[in-house]
Amino acid sequence: MQQVALQSRVNQETASLERSTCMLLVSRNSISTVVQGNNVRATAVHQLMPHLVKKQPTPRIRRCTLHPNFRIKFRSVSRSSCTMTDSQASNKTMSPNSFAMEGPMVALLMPFKPNNLEIDDASFIKYLKYLWSGGIKNVVVNGSTGEFPSMTLAERKHAAELCRSHWLGTVVVGISSTAVADCLELLEHASTQVTTATNGQRTVADAVLLLPPYYFASVPDQGIENFILAVLQKTQLPSYLYNYSVHTGNLVSTQSYKNVAEQLPLLRGIKCTVTAMTDATSYKETMPHLQAYLGGIEAQALEGLQKGLDGVIAGGMSAVLPQLVTKVDASFRKGEVKEAQAAQVTLNKWVSTRDDLKLMDVGAGKAAMSKVVPGFPSAVRPPLVEVNTELQKKLVSQYPASSQLQSAD
Repeated sequence: MQQVALQSRVNQETASLERSTCMLLVSRNSISTVVQGNNVRATAVHQLMPHLVKKQPTPRIRRCTLHPNFRIKFRSVSRSSCTMTDSQASNKTMSPNSFAMEGPMVALLMPFKPNNLEIDDASFIKYLKYLWSGGIKNVVVNGSTGEFPSMTLAERKHAAELCRSHWLGTVVVGISSTAVADCLELLEHASTQVTTATNGQRTVADAVLLLPPYYFASVPDQGIENFILAVLQKTQLPSYLYNYSVHTGNLVSTQSYKNVAEQLPLLRGIKCTVTAMTDATSYKETMPHLQAYLGGIEAQALEGLQKGLDGVIAGGMSAVLPQLVTKVDASFRKGEVKEAQAAQVTLNKWVSTRDDLKLMDVGAGKAAMSKVVPGFPSAVRPPLVEVNTELQKKLVSQYPASSQLQSAD
C-alpha cells in the first residue's frame, strides 16, 4: 500500500517531465540531486530513492536517467568525472526531508542608510560577522525584525543574496507576502544558486519561512490552509511556518498546522511568535516530530527548552547579546542548568530596558546595535519610528558590563 501511494505521488510530480539526467550523491543517510537539463522535483526523487537504492556504507556517485514514469537506470561514474566539487557536495549531502535546525536562530535586522533608507550593505556584513563571533549559526533574513513589509521584492532578493554570500551557517529566508504569486517568486529565488564570498556556489536559502496571509483578518482555517498549500506545495526547500497572529490577524491553528503538515513532506516545523508559552508548546504537542521554535518571548527561552521546544529565535534587542543567546541554549543541552539560568537572567535584564523605555523591538535593536557594531544605523522605514538620541543613550547605557557578561559565561 505504501509503495502504491508513493508511486501515485511520483506520477503526479513527474507527469509533465521530459527525459532528464541528474547526478545523485548517495550516502548512508541521504541522497542529494544535481539536475542537468530539465528540473526534477527534489521531493519526488528523495521520496522515491529509499525504495530503489541500497544504502551504501560510504558515499558513492551515480548517474541516473529519469523517464516520465521514473523508471530509473543507474550507471556508476568515478568522482573525477563528476562535475560537482567537494565543497558543493558537502553542501548537498542533507536531504530536504531530513533537514533540522540546530541551536538558536537570530531574526536579522536590516540596516538602512539614514539619508535615503536604502539597504546598507556594509553595515549588514559587519553585523553578520558580529553575530557569528557571538556563536550564532542560524539566521532568518527578511523576517518581521528585518522590516520585510516595507521592502520591495527586488530588495528582499538582494538582502537574501547578500546574507547567503557572507554567512557560513544556515540561512532561512522569509518569503511571506499577501499575494501567492509574490511568495512563489521569492520561493523560486530562494532556490537559485549564487556564488558566495565565503563558500563557493550555494543555494540562496537552506530553508524558507512563511506567514499566513495578512490584511484579511480572521480568515477561516480552510483559507489559511489553502494559502499555505498554494505556496509550499511548490517548494524543493525545507520550509517552516510562521505564526504571528498579532500582526497578521490570522492564527495558524494547531489543526491547520497538522492538516498542512500531512500534505507537505518538506515542512520541518513552525516559528511561534506568541505571548504565552502554552501557545508555543501546543504546536510541539500536536506534531512532535516537527520542530517548534519560540519567538517573541525570548525571556522564556530556557523555559521553552525545558518544555520540549527546539530553540529560540532571538529578535532585535536580544541579538545584541548573541553570546548570551547561545549560552542559554548550549548550557541547557549540556545539562548545565545553573549556567543557563545565569545567562538567561542577564539577557532578560538587558531586554527589559526596551520595555521600560516603551520601545518597539526593531527600533530598540537597531539603536542598541551601534554599541557593538560601530556605525550600525538606527534608521527605520515608515511606519516604524526611529529611537531618538536621548532614548538611544539611555538604552545603550544599560548594556551589561564586561564583568556581567563574563559571569554569565
